[in-house]
Amino acid sequence: MIWKTLFGLMVALSFTSIFRMIMFLGYHKTLWNHRPGKCHILEGIEHGSEDMQTTQSGLTFISSGLNAVFVGSEYQEYYKKNNVRGRIMLFNMEKPEYGVKELPIIGNNFLSKDFFPHGISVLEDKGKVLLFVVVHRGEEDTVEKFEFLEETLELKHLKTYTGALVHLLNDVVATGPETFYTTDCAYYRNPFGQFLEGILGLHFGHILYCDGKDFRIVSEPTYFANGIALSNDGKLVYAVSSMGKKLMVYKREENNRLIKVNDIELDTIPDNPIVDPTTGDVLLGCQPIGHKGLEQLSNPVNPSTSQVLVVHMDKSGFNMTGVTELFSDDLELYGSSSATLYKNRMLIGTVCHKTMYCEVNTF
Repeated sequence: MIWKTLFGLMVALSFTSIFRMIMFLGYHKTLWNHRPGKCHILEGIEHGSEDMQTTQSGLTFISSGLNAVFVGSEYQEYYKKNNVRGRIMLFNMEKPEYGVKELPIIGNNFLSKDFFPHGISVLEDKGKVLLFVVVHRGEEDTVEKFEFLEETLELKHLKTYTGALVHLLNDVVATGPETFYTTDCAYYRNPFGQFLEGILGLHFGHILYCDGKDFRIVSEPTYFANGIALSNDGKLVYAVSSMGKKLMVYKREENNRLIKVNDIELDTIPDNPIVDPTTGDVLLGCQPIGHKGLEQLSNPVNPSTSQVLVVHMDKSGFNMTGVTELFSDDLELYGSSSATLYKNRMLIGTVCHKTMYCEVNTF
């Protein structure tokens, strides 16, 4: 009797996992292309703009050249063949005609050899602009802190953060000049282990908090926690589960522990959330068709789909009141991962493709 029960449970779990993966891959979905106004591809970024953050004055910092253990061998060979390297780019929303510019990195202790940036966070503190950047290196992941030198248009490296709890980082959000949350999205650093985590629905990730010296786990186990952002008042944390296709809402405790207050289910694969500084709504770069996104991570020449959503939040910031699809495309921009709004202008980033600038007239 016990064996029959165990067998039944295993069969049920197998069917659940298979159904979850079928829905994630999205072979049944059709994409309808539309844009919020005039859009064009920016010159100067050919190999991704995975995450971006915009200052109050319109300066947008962009991470480019994502490469990590979770991408395929063809992806890595393509990057090696094309001499793709990690870069931090700058785009001025107030002067879009100036285009994008790479920011040189200075600092005696900075290791540039295997610098592949991923998530990025910008903190404006006492007249300084600080950047916190998740970096994938050969043997470990780190969070690197920089100061933006506006007069020389350089980034000065200040500090490297890592620790025993760090496995595979994805995104970061600064809470102060020395403190931040970061998403440890998976336990395994090899593709097979990550495949098992994904197909079996294993919650092996966490959100970590760094107090400037040490990391500690501050959330319940998560299922591939991806992008992360703070509410405008700093009381809430928004984090994305890409494999879970949801936006998670957390309340911050005084000790910086996170208590989940809501799961917002989405019929798309969200990546990075960015909170609108005026409305408090959450802007999401998404990929609505999963199998195309996975094919692009296997080989960046494969086309994928792009989508930008605005998740409208109520006054508490806990609950969704509606969703607006600002952008949808599978013809010119492949694999959107982030988007930022400034006035009536929008910049859309991708995992490993190009970057698009749009005038927003329909929102």
